[in-house]
Amino acid sequence: MKIRRAGNQLFYTVITALALSILFGIAAQADNFRIAKGGMRMQDMQTGTGLVAVEGMIATIQFTAWLEKQGVRGKQLYSSRNSGESVSFVIGTDKVMPAWNEGVLGMQVGGIRLLQVPPEMAYGQRAIDDVIPAGSSMQFIMELVRLEE
Repeated sequence: MKIRRAGNQLFYTVITALALSILFGIAAQADNFRIAKGGMRMQDMQTGTGLVAVEGMIATIQFTAWLEKQGVRGKQLYSSRNSGESVSFVIGTDKVMPAWNEGVLGMQVGGIRLLQVPPEMAYGQRAIDDVIPAGSSMQFIMELVRLEE
């Protein structure tokens, strides 16, 4: 009987240790997010090389956009990769949403970044056609394809 209890105790100890390592792994992964301007959360998924994106440079990106509800990725809205068209903008201008201006800063060509964007850093209280409701949070995965000074 003592052997069986010892075996059960070892089993429960191993299962508990495994569960805790998974939980801490998830927590550590969540800690990889940085809080940026406007409460946006950013996580680098891949680091690029070369020039570092700063205000005034022309950034060319590929991106995929989703609606988000309470941190959970919802309906995919658009992917520039699917359309075959990248998007270029001068970093720091009002030609794109604030999340893109802030989100691309510090990236290098080839870098990929996940953005979790509160409404104020996206479209705010404006609805975009019948696709993006007013007050929507969004997620973007953006890849920096090219930088020009």
